[in-house]
Amino acid sequence: MCNFVKMTILEIAKKLGVSASTVSRAMRNSHQISEKTKKKINDYLKEINFRPNPQASSLKRGSSKTIAVVIPDVSNYFFTLALNVIEEIANENNFHVLIYQTHENHTKEVEIINELCNGRVDGVIISVVGSLDKNFTHIKNLIQFVPVVFFDRVISEPGIPAITCKDYESGLKATQHLIELNCKKILFIGISEQVSVTKDRLAGYKKALKNNFLNIKKENILLCENEALAKESIKKALIHVKPDAVFSTVERYTLCLYSACNELFIKIPNDLKIISFYNSPTAALLSPPLSSISHPAFQMGKLCIESLLHKIKRGKEIHAENVTLDCEFDFRESSHSQKQS
Repeated sequence: MCNFVKMTILEIAKKLGVSASTVSRAMRNSHQISEKTKKKINDYLKEINFRPNPQASSLKRGSSKTIAVVIPDVSNYFFTLALNVIEEIANENNFHVLIYQTHENHTKEVEIINELCNGRVDGVIISVVGSLDKNFTHIKNLIQFVPVVFFDRVISEPGIPAITCKDYESGLKATQHLIELNCKKILFIGISEQVSVTKDRLAGYKKALKNNFLNIKKENILLCENEALAKESIKKALIHVKPDAVFSTVERYTLCLYSACNELFIKIPNDLKIISFYNSPTAALLSPPLSSISHPAFQMGKLCIESLLHKIKRGKEIHAENVTLDCEFDFRESSHSQKQS
């Protein structure tokens, strides 16, 4: 019985000191690389008794009919809404959808993407993790193999379509709203600044402070990568910073914030005004009802899958346009303001 070695194309490329695309071309006997390089690669493949992934072959023939959606957390209501329409439109076009969760773990994201490089799918929709690790080599490698569309959280990569929201403008508007309510010490809550959405919302927050001649203080910016530690970090910030308002950019951290306020006997909105990115309909059911900023999740999911299917059908070299959508604001009791249109 033969023992086949389980290695990815990326692992083979690293071992031989060549690019992943070069290994792929050698396996296809492409004329784009030299005979010497092809021989070097193919000799090594024989040496390790490498067996190509049959799913990769189906991808080459265009018969996989499967796409992958890689997201941080399926329990986030925003991603749930977007996934519903992605699956619906994919199924209408006879495509299956594989859903991968990274759980905000960069190592997990790398593992998932490297697996997808082996040809399991025809295309990928991805929202990147909130990690301090700036290494996106795995995603750049993936782009060489299949069409990719960035979704909500993006990296700067020319030619790859991205469906996002106006995060900078929303951060500016949310902070300005709190300032107009006479708030001067506004706590910003987010995840890693390496995440595009946090970076843009924080830039909007800072711009609003500058516009109103308010100081930007490091102690007023709380970035929590680890959800397990978020509640304790938020609690400490409320005690030491003593903010009069909070602009939260993470839905699940806002629930931690409400809980911390309850434990510390901080009254919302009398002691602390809050506005948050929050897609779940439970925003209106919180006590007090939360002033929220929501993504157009349905529209974003629809544009993502339509863009990806277009690239799959027309060829991955097609560079679809980036789309940036408006967010919706609902001003409720938590920021002590009447609902506005």
